Amino acid sequence: MLFNYKSLSVFLLLALSGCDNQFGDIFWPPEEEDVVCDTDTTAVSFKKVAYWSVDDDYDKDDLDLIDFSALTHIVYSNVNVNSDGLIETLSDDDENALQDLVEYAQLAGVKVGVSLGDGNDNNFNSIAESTSLTRDFVKAVVGFIDDYELDGVDMNWQTINSGAESDNLEKLLAELQEDLSEDNKFLSMAVTSGEDDSQADKVDSDLFDYVDFVNVMAFDSTDKDDLHSSFEDAEEAITYWTGRCLIQNKLVLGVPFYSNDNDQDVDQSLSYDYIVDDNTDYACVDESEGRNYNGIPTIIDKTSYALLYAGGIMMKSLEQDAYENPKYLLLNVINETSNGNYVDICD
Repeated sequence: MLFNYKSLSVFLLLALSGCDNQFGDIFWPPEEEDVVCDTDTTAVSFKKVAYWSVDDDYDKDDLDLIDFSALTHIVYSNVNVNSDGLIETLSDDDENALQDLVEYAQLAGVKVGVSLGDGNDNNFNSIAESTSLTRDFVKAVVGFIDDYELDGVDMNWQTINSGAESDNLEKLLAELQEDLSEDNKFLSMAVTSGEDDSQADKVDSDLFDYVDFVNVMAFDSTDKDDLHSSFEDAEEAITYWTGRCLIQNKLVLGVPFYSNDNDQDVDQSLSYDYIVDDNTDYACVDESEGRNYNGIPTIIDKTSYALLYAGGIMMKSLEQDAYENPKYLLLNVINETSNGNYVDICD
């Protein structure tokens, strides 16, 4: 009689399934272990990063109101990327605004970058899947940086739906990093808050090797606590991305300069300056007239927490600060707190 090894193997597996596993992990692989990150000995250089967008009523004099010395980086937001790998042409007004921003910021020693993409830009996928389009994209980015005398670029591709998309993002980051590092230009990327976020789970930790820092958009988590970017949301975002092996020096915690309506079925956003202009007392609370946001005490708490567990604070977005009521400027609160000074505005 012929000896059927395949049949014997099946028989043994069936037999063993009905009794205690006395053979350890011979037939059953061990349960997946928690990710173990390499020990991080990188010194932390605390970054103060701000996104900045052009208002409809933009005036160059508005930049005089910004204390650029309170920043390390400012990112012009956002410029879209076309499916052919080229960067969307700026309007004359947007181009003038970007040039003004570069002039003011660099005079204060602040690095200026541009945010590319709209957060869920599918064009990045098609570009990364083509060697020629990837080459065209990198060339276009380098050309854009040179044309506007920028110091770096922020990749705003937050919507990662699969491991394949994460691989595509890694291709783009690898190609960009190779060219930008030669000219000492910074490369950053934006990610979602992370906690209970299936898209964040698709982001491969290897991506972090290619960037100088990661802007964590810890604004709208999925914990349904009816709060817009609460302190707990910030804690959870830092815990999540630290657990994904994002080192402290590269983790930049985002804070919002705008509100959300407490009714999560209503898509409403008001700038911090509008809220404070309505009533300066609102600067010292997180909720007012059905609006939910980060008041000064929460901004202080988040900045203090970031000093301990992150590598910086990111502000979104700087044009929404309380310039009509400079006593309550969030940028100044963040700067003073990060410098170890006590802020008593709300005492």
